[in-house]
Amino acid sequence: MKINDSHVHASGKETPGRIEKALDINDIEMIVLISPHPYLLKNTTKTMSIEEFMESIRFMSRIQKELYGRVYGFAFIDPRMTNDVKKLVELVEWSITDMDLVGVKMIPAGWYPYDEKIYPIYEKLEELNAPILFHCGISWGFPDSSRYCRPVFYEALMKFPKLRFSLAHLCWPWVDEALAVGGRFYYPIKFRLWDNISSDKPQVILDISSGAPLIWKIDALRKAIVYLGHKMLMFGSDCIGADNPECYRECIRRDMTILRDMLARNEEELEYIFYKNFVWFVKGK
Repeated sequence: MKINDSHVHASGKETPGRIEKALDINDIEMIVLISPHPYLLKNTTKTMSIEEFMESIRFMSRIQKELYGRVYGFAFIDPRMTNDVKKLVELVEWSITDMDLVGVKMIPAGWYPYDEKIYPIYEKLEELNAPILFHCGISWGFPDSSRYCRPVFYEALMKFPKLRFSLAHLCWPWVDEALAVGGRFYYPIKFRLWDNISSDKPQVILDISSGAPLIWKIDALRKAIVYLGHKMLMFGSDCIGADNPECYRECIRRDMTILRDMLARNEEELEYIFYKNFVWFVKGK
């Protein structure tokens, strides 16, 4: 089975050749690759400057260009870079329209997903048909992030119905809350409860990259499959370093073991989780 990986962090040291080799070894066809954040997991209180941000976007754009069709670059947008929301929107638009990246990654820290000051970013991404990969749940990478990353806070994105977004890590440790939020977006569409429904797929998908330790992840995936089904779950490794074949291999092995061997999911379901849902998230089709 071919694999697509919806959640990979660039270290900023990769070369296209090493990335391609790591993907080929693991039968990975496409990845979402997030532009480097120089202080992620290193100095959680420090944010990158606008200059550092632009340098990371240029790096990501070069990688994507060299591996066109396999690497889909996402800009790591950290609103702490500036208090000027207009400037943030300009940086988002520059990343996607000028540098050809595909979407953005955001970790709420010092701001909430429902903050109206963030809405212009959502509006711009909706206009550009560009998805957001959100961190959800407790995080090691940013300060006090769990205060800002609760799943219920993302319900506000219903105000932007054309905006696709994913919630990473099944929002552990708030898995049940995350499933409830997923259901809030999904079931009105499934049962045609809203007027003017133009899609059979909700705007949110849950990225199953691990936050939870293994024993909790087994239970989380069991609940997610039962309540939301395979079309709302998407494989992600959360590997740091796109040229790390061992990380890809271990993440694929772990999640395949849980879903195929322990939870007895069939090949069609696995194809959606490990391949097809990525295509919808990244390309909208």
